[in-house]
Amino acid sequence: MKINPTFSSMIREIRENSLKDREHSRRIVHWVEDHRLRSGAGKALVFILPTRGCSWALSKSGGCSICGYIYDNPQQPDFDIMLESFQKILEDTIESEWEYSLKLFTSGSFLDKKELPLEIQKKILKESSKYDQIKEIVLESRPEYVTDAVLQNIAENTEISKIEIAIGLESANDDILQNSINKGFFWDDFVKAAEKTREKGAKIKAYLLFKPPFLSEYDSIQDILESVSKIVELGVDTVSINAISIHRGTFLSQLFEKQMYRTPWLWSLLHLCREIKEQYPDLRLICDIVAGGSERGAHNCGTCDKDIIAILKEFTVTQDSDILDEEIKCSCKTEWKGFLFSEKISNSEMLNKY
Repeated sequence: MKINPTFSSMIREIRENSLKDREHSRRIVHWVEDHRLRSGAGKALVFILPTRGCSWALSKSGGCSICGYIYDNPQQPDFDIMLESFQKILEDTIESEWEYSLKLFTSGSFLDKKELPLEIQKKILKESSKYDQIKEIVLESRPEYVTDAVLQNIAENTEISKIEIAIGLESANDDILQNSINKGFFWDDFVKAAEKTREKGAKIKAYLLFKPPFLSEYDSIQDILESVSKIVELGVDTVSINAISIHRGTFLSQLFEKQMYRTPWLWSLLHLCREIKEQYPDLRLICDIVAGGSERGAHNCGTCDKDIIAILKEFTVTQDSDILDEEIKCSCKTEWKGFLFSEKISNSEMLNKY
């Protein structure tokens, strides 16, 4: 069994109460940001498509313990309006002088036919293929939707070498997937999806979650490093470290509100990027910080937060590891070390580096 029934039941109860307030309609959300393409610096055009939302979150499992994106999805999506808006935004936004990564997010799985019908997937991919400036197309999905038939559909409607399937793996540790996140799949499921994706000529991206519930800061650092090692061995093209932020209507939000959980330290993320890039210099490493500098996102003391966030953003765009070595002096670094020690860390190689 890939879920812990007791844990899953608790998550489902919280989810069902919060789903009552979900909106009935919503427009496409989009924005442009600086981005590191494989070819160099460029732009990312990011879409949040208003589908019905993640099937796992809507299932009897209750979904993931940390994710509240389902509350931003409409109960009744209008695909005609979606397609019309998508086409117009592409026309108005794509500029000839830039190369783009097109990120097609749904707050669920783009490849889930229940969430985004196959015909709509086809039309979106065909429309995207009209623009030579779009060099990469990122599609988020859970591994169970990465099938031969779905990958064939992609290949028939766009150049599959441009495609990167992004999977929220979160951790390569099955115990964490089951008992901290309620992910509903295991490492082997990710491996099968990754191998299938690469066989068809597409690329694979793995999201890793930093500091899921029930893990100490130190243990989560170790888990990220161990997970990256397994992911690199598998041949994954891109790794994105996603620091926890507190979403409303989740199991984690209840822990946070009871003061039973502290969001991650920015010092830890800086350390992780240094360690990973030092060991795997050719890996495209992304560090995504939502709500950074706030109590509900990764933060330090408030004084040095903006400086560290700026460094991590610049590193993500440039992939220049020298940026990570920029010295930042702040008294809270000592507090961070003490925090790790308070989690019963007596001696570690990591702490001796600072």
